[in-house]
Amino acid sequence: MGGFAGGDEGGYWDIDVPPASTIKHNDNISKSRNRAASYIERSDSGYSIKAHAKVKGLHDTIRFIPCKCETFSVEGCDDIPLESNSIYRAYKALLDFTDDLDITDFFYTHKIVVTKGIPLQSGLGGAASDAAAFILLVKEACNLVLCTDELVNISNAVGADVAFFIHNYHSADTEVK
Repeated sequence: MGGFAGGDEGGYWDIDVPPASTIKHNDNISKSRNRAASYIERSDSGYSIKAHAKVKGLHDTIRFIPCKCETFSVEGCDDIPLESNSIYRAYKALLDFTDDLDITDFFYTHKIVVTKGIPLQSGLGGAASDAAAFILLVKEACNLVLCTDELVNISNAVGADVAFFIHNYHSADTEVK
């Protein structure tokens, strides 16, 4: 199944304009972390990242938009129950792994808006790609100090294919540079 519910078929994520302020150099952080940060867009209107499907031309866009929220809020995937949503599962996995209340606080002041470009249940990998993109976007937005191995451990709790996309591969034999 594609989209958010159920299966984690894969995809990759990117953003068109890498802001220089998001690239951090730290010997304790892997090259994958720096590459991931370079694909995140940050502006006054929030944060965004593209989560691509197996078919390179299709993608969902995940945005964190400033907004007072009473609870964790995901817009743009109304047909998917929250508990089945891969983004929500990634949120819970991040909380379980980090026990960081700053993540919870962040989502009282930001909502998640998903613009779907990958058809739901199409088998094109929306769920895994969206979950991986969400994890990377939260890492950047909340200034989490997590190495790639830790991100992989978190993503394994979400779905089998999510960890693959933490590394930002377009396919099994190529890597986004």
